[in-house]
Amino acid sequence: MAGEAPTTEVFADTCILLNFVQREWERDHVTALVASTSVTLIVSETVLEELRNVVARRHDIYEDMVDYLLETEQEVEEYDPSDRRTYFGGNDTRHIRNLQGQLAGLDDRREVLRRLRQFVRAAKRRIEHIESTLEANVIDPVPPLELRFAINDVLDHDADTKVVSDAASWAADGGSGILVTLDDDDLFQHAERINELLADKQGPEWMLQITRPDDILTEPTLTEPSE
Repeated sequence: MAGEAPTTEVFADTCILLNFVQREWERDHVTALVASTSVTLIVSETVLEELRNVVARRHDIYEDMVDYLLETEQEVEEYDPSDRRTYFGGNDTRHIRNLQGQLAGLDDRREVLRRLRQFVRAAKRRIEHIESTLEANVIDPVPPLELRFAINDVLDHDADTKVVSDAASWAADGGSGILVTLDDDDLFQHAERINELLADKQGPEWMLQITRPDDILTEPTLTEPSE
């Protein structure tokens, strides 16, 4: 539309969307980015699938914590994942320990239950908001299988490998090549090696600028998505 300011397109890692969904329990790095009118988020089907899987898994964990508190006289900090049948993924334990630490500061057991239930409802609304907002910006690239194998040799993490491969394929197809993430442990640590590999295997047009939300958000908006 004439008169509209151009936006910067960036490819969002799953952790960006997950941070938005879980912002009560973790430091909020991305709400301004998600709500920004100067940035357009691009995601792949792989990113959305991973997000749905993590959120669904953690939803089951929250519900199990509620059951635990209703069925026992124990405090929330005594909830031990190893004693439960709910499946925990790689980063779930750290997330739950952080959640327990925050809820343990509440004196009222009823308030703990209320906060957990409130969060489950809020998380559902945020997932719906993300899917609605990003509906027109979802891509489904098919990067070379050999490239994924090569990247996985560096990252040794299938989910990260798929994100990098999809983002690089998007860059080669005319995207900005900006990959926004919060992944200090893998993507930032191996950024130089990743780009060397992308350039060597596919060409310089596949290279990525791996960055943090604060580095690309030039005009953050103060308006948050409605809940």
